[in-house]
Amino acid sequence: KFNTQCTEFIVMAEGGGDCRFFKVGEIRPANDYDFNYFRSLISDFSDWRKSHDKNGVTVYSKEMGKASVKMVKVRAEFKDVLPGTFYDVIHDGKYRRTWDENVIEDVDICALDDNNDIGYYSMDCPVPLKNRDLVNQRSWRVTGDEYIVFNHSVAHEKYPPRKNFIRAVSYVTGFLITSNRNDGCNVSYISHSDLRGQVPKWTMNIGVTKLVPKALKKIEEAAKKYPQWKEKNDPDFKPWIFPEQSKLPRVDVRTLSQPSLPLGPAGEDANGSVEEPMEGNSED
Repeated sequence: KFNTQCTEFIVMAEGGGDCRFFKVGEIRPANDYDFNYFRSLISDFSDWRKSHDKNGVTVYSKEMGKASVKMVKVRAEFKDVLPGTFYDVIHDGKYRRTWDENVIEDVDICALDDNNDIGYYSMDCPVPLKNRDLVNQRSWRVTGDEYIVFNHSVAHEKYPPRKNFIRAVSYVTGFLITSNRNDGCNVSYISHSDLRGQVPKWTMNIGVTKLVPKALKKIEEAAKKYPQWKEKNDPDFKPWIFPEQSKLPRVDVRTLSQPSLPLGPAGEDANGSVEEPMEGNSED
């Protein structure tokens, strides 16, 4: 039984007791409850509203409270892209720099264990917006032909808020990937994130439902080119599959300092510079 209406998610365990899904800022290895909760987001359609259905990509959105941006779910079927290849593209930060024109910096900071790490990502945003950045814990698991990757925002002392960047927040963002009958893959994507700053929530809600399908199509095209690229770029190096290859420093979560998420005022960067408010009409 899952409570999916708030950002501090609760998972009710069989036989009594409960286990929360990650809070924003919480650092620990993901467990079975976390992965089951994420699966429930994919499979549950209660209170979800369909907003896009075209070219094999369907987008749904769900209200998460008056003060919050909506949660978005996307389901897509891609031909000629194996699920393992799509999964590799999501993980491969070096390859990302070849197809993601918005990336400024993409850094793996440290690993908690074989299936959890912490990373920093910064992205270029169009004028008049300030650029955004995030520090996320990423968790992943492969079971048979099912691939799951999700993240949530945390803090790390080596990557505090930076000048000219507004720290965005991911409550939960991730992919569930499976094979299909067409030698391709079925991709389900979930995101509940907040860009913060002076972007009105209604603008985010409209924008994300339009931009996410395009982003998934971009990943699909990148995935089609990945095998050829990977052959020339450390073809056997895949630490997300072979953890013994990882070069990240391994930290014991029990000794890791977990500072509170340093967000600051919603419209300011680390230097106190304020983003210009965006004007426009409210969402219908």
